[in-house]
Amino acid sequence: MILTNEEKELISKEIQELEESSSTELIAVITQKSSNYKYASLMVSIFFVFLISFILFFLKEISTLELLQYQLLIFVGINLLLKKFNNLILKIIPQSYKHQKASLHAKRQFNNLGISRTKTKQAIMFFVSLDEKYVKILTDSEISKKIPNEFWQQLVFEFTEDVKREDFVNGYLKALKTSKAILIKHFPIQGNDENEFSNEIIELKWKKL
Repeated sequence: MILTNEEKELISKEIQELEESSSTELIAVITQKSSNYKYASLMVSIFFVFLISFILFFLKEISTLELLQYQLLIFVGINLLLKKFNNLILKIIPQSYKHQKASLHAKRQFNNLGISRTKTKQAIMFFVSLDEKYVKILTDSEISKKIPNEFWQQLVFEFTEDVKREDFVNGYLKALKTSKAILIKHFPIQGNDENEFSNEIIELKWKKL
């Protein structure tokens, strides 16, 4: 579990207050990580196999059979190391690759959770991936028409700084409060407004390597 019950309650209450004043649907999603990085782990293992094999080849006389045995041991050893120290791969791979994975995961959740299929097309998803230190805000078509992307970009920047400081709960609360005024202005509450999603923050589960 990422959040305590008290932290979940704080975020849910803020979402509820926002939706009581606005016709928008706001969905908060949080995950520990956005990928198990199996492919990246495989590439890292292969890289070290070739690197150490290259060094061994020039440092000592070695037969083809011995070299293959060393390569197998190195490959298995690196894989076991990455499995044991799960976050080690995150320190090795480039940030751009991690952010690409997190962005794809966010877009997948936007569709899988049915956020893109609301009746009013006024849905917003706040997505946080902790290990990647990544924040993404996805908006449905009606939101995009009235609120410029620059507003959300600034919000993402500020939210990301909180996530980097591991203050993601406060980051969520600040982002929700900041969004409230502009959402009420452009999307005031309607008499026939229907709450299509739960106000509770969604915690996504991930599988270990």
